[in-house]
Amino acid sequence: MRGINTGYGTRLPLWALFNLYVIYIITSIPGLAISPIMGDLTRIFPGTSQLETQFLTLGPNIAAIPFVFLGGWIGTKFNNMKLLNWTCIFYGIGGALFFIAPNMISLIILSFAIGIAAGIISPLASAFVSDLFKGEQRTKQYGYTSAVLNLVLMASTIATGYLAKISWRLPFLIYLLPFVPLFFAAKFKTFIKEPADIRQGDAKKINVPKVKYKFSENVNMPMLIRYCAYYFFITLVIAAISLYVPFRFTNSAEAGDLTSILFLGIMASGFTLNFALRYMRKYVAIIVMAFILGGFVLMVISDAAVIVGIGILIASYFYGIAQPYYYDRLSLVSTRVALTLTMAWFAVMDSIGNVVAPFIIDGIAKVMGRSTSTDPVIAFKICMYMCFVALAIVIVRKIVVAARAHTGHQEKPAVVLGDSVNPMPAKKK
Repeated sequence: MRGINTGYGTRLPLWALFNLYVIYIITSIPGLAISPIMGDLTRIFPGTSQLETQFLTLGPNIAAIPFVFLGGWIGTKFNNMKLLNWTCIFYGIGGALFFIAPNMISLIILSFAIGIAAGIISPLASAFVSDLFKGEQRTKQYGYTSAVLNLVLMASTIATGYLAKISWRLPFLIYLLPFVPLFFAAKFKTFIKEPADIRQGDAKKINVPKVKYKFSENVNMPMLIRYCAYYFFITLVIAAISLYVPFRFTNSAEAGDLTSILFLGIMASGFTLNFALRYMRKYVAIIVMAFILGGFVLMVISDAAVIVGIGILIASYFYGIAQPYYYDRLSLVSTRVALTLTMAWFAVMDSIGNVVAPFIIDGIAKVMGRSTSTDPVIAFKICMYMCFVALAIVIVRKIVVAARAHTGHQEKPAVVLGDSVNPMPAKKK
């Protein structure tokens, strides 16, 4: 049988893997079609304000934040495939309406709408990887999904730029991608573990009609909070690269090339994830932070585009290692019944990190008496200082954990995915 090894002793058909990648990709495309027409919006819609333009770009991320949690919560209780299908329909219809949007207000409303849909699907996409793969294969697929996502984003950015030259509405074709998973839905659902099935299995184990769960007992909360804090921080500093490179390198060609290196680094790390992890082993957090710091050091010490580009490549490569690695780790610290909500906690860190990055960095710059608009290098210096402090914290924590382990104080062990920690009989009404 042709397909991909799942780690369960079975093989996943290539069509199912393709569908999984599409589901993953549609969580990150809101705003993609807007980028190539940003400069033309004032011509297309006279009177367009800067605030309206910012809403078009930030809107999907802002809208996604609460709905990532909502999607994660619903995913712990209801049919995941039905939730995916209805959300894809909503998403696809919203994307199609971009072709007839008559004004900026309509574009903004539709941008928020597809951001909501992407937010709901985001934790489901990550949970599906855990459903379909196990062990080293799961780690590898988290890397591949990240790599494929960034490869598609790079290609789509280039393609939508050319399409925009033909017609400003053609880039919105990318927003029709959510219709694709609907064609595979009937067959794909046979591979997915539904919360209802897990609940029924747990109810049989303790011989009761229904069970209830406490989220905090089905996930290692200290580890979840720690992973979320770490991911939020590295997302924030990496987001600063694309935010401030265009102000530092005003030549659009240079700025575009340097920004594309960001995607290149994340893509490359996805394809080499398992290879890199063999050498990093138990020191992933320290090594990732050290190399992101090293990347920002290169971005600060030189104004040469080549040196800055090398710094961006180093920082983005190791960020790309951390992202799928911690998604995989979450699969080990959460049961399946709680996994979609666990993934929602983690996924929302990406949206929040990207949204708050300019406010935090500009705020720190103002406290220092500087301005990122007149001196964009200060943004990279602030990120370098922040990474240095974060690296020190990570190292100290590693030393403390090692000392506690030596004295016999171990962390709460990871739970086994699919087994519920504490199914309890539901109270009779």
